[in-house]
Amino acid sequence: MSNSWHYQDPLQLTEEEWLSLLSDPEIVDETGREMLAFVYSQPNHQSSATEIGEALGGVPQQRVTAINRRISRRVYKRLGKEPPPNTKGGKRFWNVLFDGDPDRILNEKGYFIWRLRPAVVAALERSGIV
Repeated sequence: MSNSWHYQDPLQLTEEEWLSLLSDPEIVDETGREMLAFVYSQPNHQSSATEIGEALGGVPQQRVTAINRRISRRVYKRLGKEPPPNTKGGKRFWNVLFDGDPDRILNEKGYFIWRLRPAVVAALERSGIV
C-alpha cells in the first residue's frame, strides 16, 4: 500500500480498553462525545474535520483537530506512552481514534477523511455514547 500511514494503529487498544477510556470524562469530555457520536452516525463511521465542525454548530476545522488532539494526548498520558513522530518532526496525534480511508483519502469536497477505528466503534456502541 502506497500510503504507509494507513492502518498504523500506534496503540493497538482493545475494545475493552477503549470502553474504559471513552467512558472516562477526564479523557473524553462532552464535546469529544459529540464529535465521536457524529462520526459514528456517518456512512462507514467516517467524516472530515470540516464536516464534524459543521455538525458541532459551525466549529472551525482547526478546533475539531484540537478536540481530537486533546483526547489523543490524554489517552497517551493515561497509558504512559509516547506518540509516533509525524512527517514535520512533531508528534502524530490525529490517528489514535481514527484511521484514514485507504480507498479514498479525500472526500468529494477535497477534505481529508477520518474513519473511526473498529475497536472504537465497538466501544462506542457499548458505552452509551451512541
